[in-house]
Amino acid sequence: MRKNASITEKSLYSKKLVRRLPWLALIPLGFLLPRLASSFPEATEAVYSRIIYPAVHFLLSGFSSLFPFSLAEFILYALSAGVIFLTLYQCIRCIFRRIAPIRLAGYFLSLFIAAGAMLNLFYFSWGFQYSRPPLSQLMSLPVKERPVEELELLCTELAQTAARLRDKVTENEDGVFVLSMPLAAYFDAVPDDYARLSQSEPFFNGKVFPPKCVTASVGLSYAGIAGIFIPFTGESNVNVDQPAMLLISSAAHEAAHSLGIAREDEANFAAYLACNSSENPETAYSGVMLALIHCGNQLYAADGDKYAALYYSYSAAMLRDMNHYNAYWSSFEGPVDDTFSQINDNYLKFNQQELGVKSYGAMVDLMLAYRFR
Repeated sequence: MRKNASITEKSLYSKKLVRRLPWLALIPLGFLLPRLASSFPEATEAVYSRIIYPAVHFLLSGFSSLFPFSLAEFILYALSAGVIFLTLYQCIRCIFRRIAPIRLAGYFLSLFIAAGAMLNLFYFSWGFQYSRPPLSQLMSLPVKERPVEELELLCTELAQTAARLRDKVTENEDGVFVLSMPLAAYFDAVPDDYARLSQSEPFFNGKVFPPKCVTASVGLSYAGIAGIFIPFTGESNVNVDQPAMLLISSAAHEAAHSLGIAREDEANFAAYLACNSSENPETAYSGVMLALIHCGNQLYAADGDKYAALYYSYSAAMLRDMNHYNAYWSSFEGPVDDTFSQINDNYLKFNQQELGVKSYGAMVDLMLAYRFR
């Protein structure tokens, strides 16, 4: 009787598994929907970006803002630990025949279904923003090929602004720029910076919540990550272990993602504009150095002699900050950084950024279009 009962139980469980199999369609659906949205960028902008996302963002970010810490970071640790523990537990039970193999298969089926649900949730909570029209179109910026002289002029202006702002900020005993206030003061000011920017650029007239510090920031440094926006909680998370030079602009970059600006080059451009709108010289300096580094790199690629002249115009204090910044990130280079760089590259390519991590250089096109419009 026990054997027959066991067979009947397995048969019933098998039927339950079969009935759950259609849910696996969530995985291909999660790959199909963003491709469909990319085919209709104007409709995506009108329906999702303008109507659906603002409501979703307000609910998710509004809820997570009630917590002083990164809710996403806490959930990630708890979820990762829970999945690892349950997986080992179920495998051990199966090995020692405490559960039938079919039940272990059911557990893994549940994981795949959950992964499919998370993939779709990613796009509905934010990911469809990759499919909206480019920021140059939304802001009516004339992005086009421009002579190297325009790039040189832009770099010169940025360098002059950076040198002027550098004289107004605090530095440590090594002569390196450091923040003079607690991080919360800068992060709390990010929404105000975007609100100030929206007065001249209405496109940025959206709700921004203060970015949050990542507790395990050193871990992000090993992965080569300065910040990360988590759509599931609507939180802008910042690596606060990085040097001060680009720390605040990193916070503004992640806040740009929360406004629905998904592409990395566009988020960098928005971060520069927001920092440039700040009344705090430290925030403004962080933003202009972000822009100068990107524009300077492009000038170097276009005309090495012109870049050399630009570089020699940098103040000694700016060079100290840049050397400190480069030394910091160089200390974390290794297999972990390479692995995460490859993952990020594949992620960007999957979401229609065909140049992968190289697309970060496209920020310069927006800078030039904004300067010479």
